Amino acid sequence: MSAVPSSAMGAWQPVSPDEPRADGEHEARTVAAIARALADIPFYAKRGHAAPAPGTPLRDALAALPLLFKKDARATLPKQWVPAGRDTRAELDTGTLVLVETNETTGERTRMLRDGGWWERQEARALRTNALLAAAMRGEGRPWREAVLATPATGLRTCNVGDLAYGDRLEGERLHLNQRPDPTFWTEEEQVRMLAELGQHATVALEADPLHLATLARFASARGFRLDVAGPVRLTYGLATRAEVRAIRGAFAGPLLQEYRASDAGVLFVEGDDGRLHHAPFTTHVELLRARVPTPGATDVALVVATSLDRLAMPLVRWVVGDLVRVDDAGPRRFTTVPPLASVEGRLDDALLLPDGALVTAGALDRAAGDVEGLRLWQARQAAPGRVEVDVVADGDAGPVVAAVRARLAPLLAGLEVTVQRAAAIPIEPSGKFRLAKRAFPIDVARTFEPV
Repeated sequence: MSAVPSSAMGAWQPVSPDEPRADGEHEARTVAAIARALADIPFYAKRGHAAPAPGTPLRDALAALPLLFKKDARATLPKQWVPAGRDTRAELDTGTLVLVETNETTGERTRMLRDGGWWERQEARALRTNALLAAAMRGEGRPWREAVLATPATGLRTCNVGDLAYGDRLEGERLHLNQRPDPTFWTEEEQVRMLAELGQHATVALEADPLHLATLARFASARGFRLDVAGPVRLTYGLATRAEVRAIRGAFAGPLLQEYRASDAGVLFVEGDDGRLHHAPFTTHVELLRARVPTPGATDVALVVATSLDRLAMPLVRWVVGDLVRVDDAGPRRFTTVPPLASVEGRLDDALLLPDGALVTAGALDRAAGDVEGLRLWQARQAAPGRVEVDVVADGDAGPVVAAVRARLAPLLAGLEVTVQRAAAIPIEPSGKFRLAKRAFPIDVARTFEPV
């Protein structure tokens, strides 16, 4: 039976099984979740949108509502995001509700209200959509043990910057490896420690930011070490560039998977055995709003918009996550009616704008120039509409690398003044994440992407 809003049949409750399965009622469940949010959550009730009736087609229910941007929620937390009658302060004190601050790649920070334990439940279910991860999480072969390599603030709920002992960085079966905001400043001692702790922890799976893992993998390769991970490594938190994947493969030959998560919406897609990223059931419905404008170097580009299905507090309705993806419409819908993805293309704010209005995604930039030999790290910056500056960090002689990157990017960025130059280093963002490209001015979302 589908979930129904409280205004129709008593208290609404989400369907949230431990194990993933194909959800034949996904669209009806989404309509019910929307109706419940509009009726019970003060933020939506104040906006006066009519709740969709049972049986309303999902497409119609979504089309009747505006997109919700992060700026719209900033001044309304926490009281407007829980049903009337709940004691928000008491529930925050007891952990029934959790207030977190997301750390976006672009530096944008947004506070989010979560049900206690929600993130862990939906993450575990989403990861089990991948057969290798599901088997590992069941303890097949050896007991499940996971390590995390990312910015300290991305890992533990409290910032674990400093020099904490091994035991202080354990959360149950999960070990947080990194204690520094910027991997550029890792010392040799720290990297030796992290490599050793992978073995000490008997790590079965590793969750990693691509830049952090590439940095550690280069260090390991140069000293003849390998990443001591028995099972899959999954890359998340940011776009994995070709240069980073090459570096990781220099120290790890096992399964390498992509996980697409949004700290505000949950785990959205996980790579399957067919190389596609499949939508995780029971946590969100995802709209993929297609680009109206050309997207050189990338086909079937869409903007990701999420609607929550399993949150009692702060359910999201048509929440603009801010990422661009390539949709594989011909691919199988394994768990919901949402099509799989061919790739994640980076943030909308990381796409470069051409004079004719076309968007060049960070993923398209990386496919064009990311496999240049000797390229270690690079970044394209568009401070003004007519020009782009590209910084290149090279292994060895930078001259040929700079020339090759310029030649690869010129056709993709036709109409822009493109300057490519050598750099000794490229700083990461205040969020602790790296951006392959960054645009300093906004674009009109409504004009750039199709409506539902």
